[in-house]
Amino acid sequence: MRRDVKRTLATLCYVGLALFCNTPRQPRKEVLLSESENAYNPIPNRDGALIAYVRTGWGREGGSGGFGRSNLRSEVMVMNADGTLLTRKPLMDAFLSGWTSDGKNLICYRDWEYFLVPVGGETVTRGQIPNTDQLDNGSERVSYLSSVDSPVWIQNDSPEAVIQTPRSEIARYPGQLGELIIPSPDERYIAVASARNSHLLVYDRRDNSWSNLGAVTIHPDSEWDYIKPSWNPWFSDSARLTFISGSSLVISSPDGRDKQIVAEVGNKAGLAVPAPDGELIAYATFEDRPKKLRQDLKFWGGSTLWVISTARGAKAYPVTGKHLDTTYCLRWLNREQLVFDRIADESFYSRARLWKAQVPR
Repeated sequence: MRRDVKRTLATLCYVGLALFCNTPRQPRKEVLLSESENAYNPIPNRDGALIAYVRTGWGREGGSGGFGRSNLRSEVMVMNADGTLLTRKPLMDAFLSGWTSDGKNLICYRDWEYFLVPVGGETVTRGQIPNTDQLDNGSERVSYLSSVDSPVWIQNDSPEAVIQTPRSEIARYPGQLGELIIPSPDERYIAVASARNSHLLVYDRRDNSWSNLGAVTIHPDSEWDYIKPSWNPWFSDSARLTFISGSSLVISSPDGRDKQIVAEVGNKAGLAVPAPDGELIAYATFEDRPKKLRQDLKFWGGSTLWVISTARGAKAYPVTGKHLDTTYCLRWLNREQLVFDRIADESFYSRARLWKAQVPR
């Protein structure tokens, strides 16, 4: 009898240990990168050794002194992956789009200007973004195409929109396009979307054709675009994109012909991004609540980061706990870590922090 009891206990212990070791839900490990940097929009370089980001808050030098966005600080900085500051002074007073493919320069923009900013502090390349319509349709966001060694942006000139560089026209679209312009890693495709109420469109530079991948939610917060965070849906092989459409997490080919629903994630989710190896997708869920100082407006806090395998039938698992703050930017630092921001419900973006989270595999 004792032998049977011991054998049963041993079996239960073995099963329990196996379940603990094999479940991806434990342990959760979140690391604050810097307590001093009031910052958001972390974007790692290709090997994950460096993280560019934007310091924020109110009181920008040269602002109007009021409550308009001209007073919002946007100071581009770089840190090492462990949170050690690489730049002590801001590289540029601008918003951050990303890195050039060689990792030597940062693509930045603000107030209808673009900047190519060397991390090493050499001469900055700059230029104007025409805003010919002078309407809300205009987009100041900029990306970069290394194949033509040039910044690229969306020119919403009614009745057509143009994907434009300083020297040439890339493509025309019979209608208005959004603010975000995101080339694929191999630069064959250019994804375009608006920050709200949008469809995800993809232009194929080789075939000179447009594809509409359907409705997309980048972030459920309608104010997400105000401080110009970034998002990138491309897999590293440029053969697929991932995004949230309605309540579904989707993987699609650039032409939209091969589309798969990975999971149902609800209608309060966003920021879907694929891992560097293409095996996982991370995304965020939120809970809306009234803002502290404006009860008539929503704050999208209660943020949780999730990861799911791209294999059919996989189940999502959380890699962070639920947090009161919101997240505006989510990226993979490497195949086992996420880097993201957390922005509190405070006036004038006065508390924003950068974090890392371990992704159990």
